[in-house]
Amino acid sequence: MPPKVIFLDIDGVMNNIGTRAEPERPGMLACLDPDNVAVLNQIVRATGAVVVLSSSWRLSLPLAELRASFAAAGCEAQVVGITPDVDGPRRGREIRAWLDAQPEPPTRYVAIDDQFDMPELPGHLVKTCRVHGLTTRELPQVLAQLAD
Repeated sequence: MPPKVIFLDIDGVMNNIGTRAEPERPGMLACLDPDNVAVLNQIVRATGAVVVLSSSWRLSLPLAELRASFAAAGCEAQVVGITPDVDGPRRGREIRAWLDAQPEPPTRYVAIDDQFDMPELPGHLVKTCRVHGLTTRELPQVLAQLAD
């Protein structure tokens, strides 16, 4: 496992109130906002971190389709997996389950989410505002979590 992992929500992080699109068909990924993608790309370039999706979208779309959606949106991050479906209302438990299942856990990680508090991951959550999604405001905190 790469030493740095970003646990990534989609709605409210990789899109926002203005760019979140209702799916035109069941199973279609919501719009990924170019500005939010650009910030994620900055993080990945600066840290070399990979992405594990913790979004509820992981439950309705195959990983290959999620990866393709991120690539089509210009995302440079390597999407390496998804968290297990353990306890939907407690996303932190699902991230903790993923971490505990790794033979060699990452040395640094951060969860980026707009909705859930994660007491299971003290000091590892960066919350976004769903009105804006991931912006440069969160950049210093995310980079600090992933710093060597």
